[in-house]
Amino acid sequence: MLTYENFVATLLSSIERIELNVAYTQELLDTHALGRSLSITCLPDGIEDDLGPREPPLRATITFRWSPEFTVFSLRGGDTSDDIERMVDERLFQAQSGPSLDVEVIYTIPLSPDPQHDITLLPTLARRIQELHTMLTNVAHPLWVETLLSFEEGHAPQVRSLTARRVWSIDEALYDIELLADTFDELCNELHDMLEAIATHYGSTKSHNTNHSDNADSSSPDRYYLKPPTA
Repeated sequence: MLTYENFVATLLSSIERIELNVAYTQELLDTHALGRSLSITCLPDGIEDDLGPREPPLRATITFRWSPEFTVFSLRGGDTSDDIERMVDERLFQAQSGPSLDVEVIYTIPLSPDPQHDITLLPTLARRIQELHTMLTNVAHPLWVETLLSFEEGHAPQVRSLTARRVWSIDEALYDIELLADTFDELCNELHDMLEAIATHYGSTKSHNTNHSDNADSSSPDRYYLKPPTA
């Protein structure tokens, strides 16, 4: 099985080959269980991350969690997938297919005032985003569209955020670096095309970001600017 360092280096190589516009990265270590997670946030071509502590209105984030059991197995090795089945938490498995790791690509989509204040427009907007993804990829992989609503006393419901999530399950590629590179190339190509298409259809200007209200700083999480772990 590939190590965490192999896995991340392969991802970063694909990002460089596809020339994704990386804004920042965040790597976290669970000091109790020693699990690791990495997120890499990308912007459309030509867009600079100049909003200070606030998140860019349109962005795509690649994220995954590396189980501590994966680290043990990748360093000590094993003869078959049965070895890892005795070590890895059952939540990391898909049915009986063996160990798997999910890499998520999450698109945060800027909202204009209409869908922000009229939640009846959300189903139509969600379908348009899903149709855009289908046209670009020509595959039947699902794209989940999720929204966050706020209900303030005396006010109509308001849409706070809209995201679209695509899940890539890494199975056999955990053992084959060439297959992993092909998978990550496909992921990065799709991310680039989807991000550019969203920018074309829905824009990426500051005025479209629902998080840029006067009270946005109180609810936005802190951002961490870290060098990629294998750089």
